[in-house]
Amino acid sequence: MKVVLLGSGVLPIPPPGWGAVERAIDGLARGLRALGVEVDIVQRAGKGRPIDEYRFALALPKMLREERWDILHASTPVVANRLILRHQPFVYTSHSRHWSGRHGLTQNWGFYLEKRACSRSLRSIALTPQVADLMHRVYPPTPQERIRTIPNGVDLANFRADWSVRYGTQVLGVGAVHPRKRWHLAAQAVRGVPQASLTIVGPVQDARYAEEVVSRGGGRERVTLAGEVSQEELLRRFAVSDVLLHPSGSELLSITVLEAMASSLPVLGTTILREEVPQGVAGLLVEERSTDAVKVESFRQALVELLADQGRRHTMGEAGRARVEERHSWTRVAETTLALYREVLGQSSSPAGAASST
Repeated sequence: MKVVLLGSGVLPIPPPGWGAVERAIDGLARGLRALGVEVDIVQRAGKGRPIDEYRFALALPKMLREERWDILHASTPVVANRLILRHQPFVYTSHSRHWSGRHGLTQNWGFYLEKRACSRSLRSIALTPQVADLMHRVYPPTPQERIRTIPNGVDLANFRADWSVRYGTQVLGVGAVHPRKRWHLAAQAVRGVPQASLTIVGPVQDARYAEEVVSRGGGRERVTLAGEVSQEELLRRFAVSDVLLHPSGSELLSITVLEAMASSLPVLGTTILREEVPQGVAGLLVEERSTDAVKVESFRQALVELLADQGRRHTMGEAGRARVEERHSWTRVAETTLALYREVLGQSSSPAGAASST
């Protein structure tokens, strides 16, 4: 079997210390190759901007001209819709944050493309049962028989905990510094915990907002914006931190959260993460529907409790690691995805694609 995985056009694959979709594509590729599947990744990295996906999608037919495949697998909506325009069959994984809500013309346009990609694919992969249910209920709906739930994976061998330097002071956040991530809530919560400091790893996409986050957290002595870091540095940050604080309300299954759990880090977030972070077992979750003020105070109280109790952090961290080992190894994810590919090929009257059809 030959599989072609399509990139986003935004970042390299594998990416730097951020880029969830690109990390997922890279992990799946390695998992499939370990099972003996021939895999090519088609990608042209841009500069980390949303417009780069459109440019990549426009160039995609030419890039595919020399490729041969049995399965073509897309993971971003603009790329998938380009395939639809070319009448090219594909499998699709939905990584969209828009399932949990959207505001304004740009986000609603992105959600339209996402729904269209899901409804027109050979099979649509939802990362959580919640997204699978939404895929079927929105318009245009994706037929239930074409939806499969397969979560993201994580490289278990790469993540570890360094308990010798976990002193109950280091709070970690991972993701782009942008208002949609709600880092201002994390900063305000940490400001109320005297012994704590917050480090956010990820590119600054909104400089004015970044300054607001630092200010709300009490200045650069309390809040560090580490920017983009190498994969090695990201792994170190996971290893030495005490708690992952993930205030975002737009990611139903975050690779960052899975990587934190693989690093035996307790996760502090909102109930949007409840499917993967059992409340009180692998972390603490505050109600997503509460006001920002309530979220900040709830985060603060949870940080006070967790940072003061290394035994509890250890128990939660090990429970999170065990859950990821059971459900989210790339081997397990690749085996399930390969079964889906075989299902598609077995139900098709002819191979899913070839260069002549692009």
